[in-house]
Amino acid sequence: MSGKLVARAALCCVSALLVTGCGRSDLPELGTVSGTVTLDGQPLADAIVNFTPVQAGRPSTGQTDSSGHYTLLYVADVEGAVVGKHSVTVERIVTSEADDLPDDPADLEEGQVMIEPLPDGAIDGSIVKEVKAGDNAIDVAISAGS
Repeated sequence: MSGKLVARAALCCVSALLVTGCGRSDLPELGTVSGTVTLDGQPLADAIVNFTPVQAGRPSTGQTDSSGHYTLLYVADVEGAVVGKHSVTVERIVTSEADDLPDDPADLEEGQVMIEPLPDGAIDGSIVKEVKAGDNAIDVAISAGS
């Protein structure tokens, strides 16, 4: 390969990197967000956490692990949430096994356990949290009385 051809190929590669960039320039200002979700002081496992901007914007979502810990994703490969105030909702993940449980607890078979619904305060959008630029540790506490 001639020197000019190698130089041209290298220039094309560098140009492509500059155009696409290392990050995504089409994203709004984001802050990374992680924390713990608790229900009556106990970690809430297997739940979906949604942060929806109070102003216009795309929501961010995370899933709690067995210790109630979550990290928000803005899009599939980008962590974070839009900077500003958010309405926060939390919903249990419903597995097919849980979905097949009878509605009446008296009809449960041995070994089956009824999953209690979360209080209205978890899903009505009354929880408001603010995301700031940079790293944010935002815990979400839900109580049965809310």
